[in-house]
Amino acid sequence: MRIRNAKIEELKPKTRDRALSPRQLAALQREEEIRKALGRLKSDEDIIAIELDPSEKIPTMRAAVKKAIAGHRPGTSMAIRGRTIYVSSGSLPGGRGRKPKA
Repeated sequence: MRIRNAKIEELKPKTRDRALSPRQLAALQREEEIRKALGRLKSDEDIIAIELDPSEKIPTMRAAVKKAIAGHRPGTSMAIRGRTIYVSSGSLPGGRGRKPKA
């Protein structure tokens, strides 16, 4: 038998570094590209068009753009027309419903 002093680090579970899955890699790359595009918006008149490839799904890309806007540039407007997502610091025309009277 052997008795010794122990350290708290011995009891903590060790973390294993795992390789990212292809889906996670694609999401990280997509988020980085969207973040770079949002960084190019300088004034309210600037509009960026993100044209989707046939392999990219609109709901997936809409969620990715919303996530990037919320994390990096809140207050940015987004509109979807066909397979293109438009992003601007100012307001974009063509919202839903009628214009307010006031």
